[in-house]
Amino acid sequence: MGAAILGPSTLAAALALALIGSATGAAPGPAAPGKGSPLSVMSYNVEGLPEPARFGRAGPLTAIGTRLAELRREQREPNVVLLQEAFATPAKLIAREGGYRYVASGPSAASVNDAPAPPQAASFLADASHLKGEDDGKWVDSGLRILSEYPIVGVRRLAFPVWDCAGYDCLANKGAVIAWIAVPGSPRPVAFIDTHLNSRAASGVAKARADIAYAYQVSALRNFISANVPPDAAAFLGGDFNSGKASARWADLHGGLLTRSRNSLLDAMVGKNLIPTIAQDDAQEILGRGKDWLFYRGNSSARVTLTGFDVPFGNDNGPMLSDHMGYEAHYNLRPAMRS
Repeated sequence: MGAAILGPSTLAAALALALIGSATGAAPGPAAPGKGSPLSVMSYNVEGLPEPARFGRAGPLTAIGTRLAELRREQREPNVVLLQEAFATPAKLIAREGGYRYVASGPSAASVNDAPAPPQAASFLADASHLKGEDDGKWVDSGLRILSEYPIVGVRRLAFPVWDCAGYDCLANKGAVIAWIAVPGSPRPVAFIDTHLNSRAASGVAKARADIAYAYQVSALRNFISANVPPDAAAFLGGDFNSGKASARWADLHGGLLTRSRNSLLDAMVGKNLIPTIAQDDAQEILGRGKDWLFYRGNSSARVTLTGFDVPFGNDNGPMLSDHMGYEAHYNLRPAMRS
C-alpha cells in the first residue's frame, strides 16, 4: 500500500485506535484460502432526511438501492448493511430495492424513552431551546436499519432518553439497534450493532451543549451494549459516531464501546493490500472526517479475520449519493481451534 494512504489524519487514526477500538497487536493478514466463511459488512449514512429538512433526496436514495441490486447481480453485495439516517420513505425502501430479505429497524418515533435525567443534568435541561427543536417531541424515528442476507433471530433497541439530545437532533428518536444474525461460519448468532450519535455543528446549538448530550449518549450506549451483548459474543459495531476531531468527544469514547474490538478501517490501512488502489483516497477521506466507524471482534468459538476493505459508495463509483461514503469490510469467520 502506498504511503499516501498512511500520511494525513494521523491524529484521527491514533485517537480511533486508542480510544474506540481497544485494539492491540499487529493488524491481521488475509485468511488462509478455503478455510472459514466469508462475511461482508457495510456501514452507510445515506442522508435520508425527509422534506423539508432536505429536498431532492428521493433520486439518490433510490440509486443507493439500485446500486446494491447491481452489486447483488455481480455477487458482490454486502451480507449485512448498517444504515443511518434512513428516515424518508425512499431510504426505507433501500432494503427491498437491494434484495435484502431480513430487516431490523431502530426505535420508532413513538418509542420514547422517558427515563429521568440525573440531578447533574438540571442546568442542561433548563437551557433547552424550543426554537432549536429541543422540546418539540420526536418528529421521526431513529433512522437506523440493519439489512441482512441471513436470518435475524433477535432484536434489541435503545432510544436515548427524551431529554438526552441537543439541537435539531432532538427531532429524531436517535439511539441504537442490535440484530442477532445467524451468520454462516459462526456456531452462535452474531451481534450487529448500529448507532447514530448527536451531531455537533449541525445540531444548531453551541458545541459545548452538543458535547454534553453526546457524553450522556455515549454512556447510555455503552451500558446498552454491556447489558445486551455478552463479552464472549462475536460482534460488530458500526454507525455514524459524529466524533470528528473534537477532543471532548474522543475523551467520552475513551475505554471503548465494544470491548476487545478492532477498528476495521485502521486495520485495513496498515494491512497488506487490503484496500484496492481505487478506494485508497476514499478510505483516507473517511478517516479524516473521523465519524464513520466499523468495529469487529470474534470470540472463543469463532475467529474473525479482516480480509479486505472497499468503498462501493464513494468518489470513484459514480456520483456521490450521500454526504457520507458507504464502506464495506470483508472478514473471514472460522471456528476457533480447540486445544
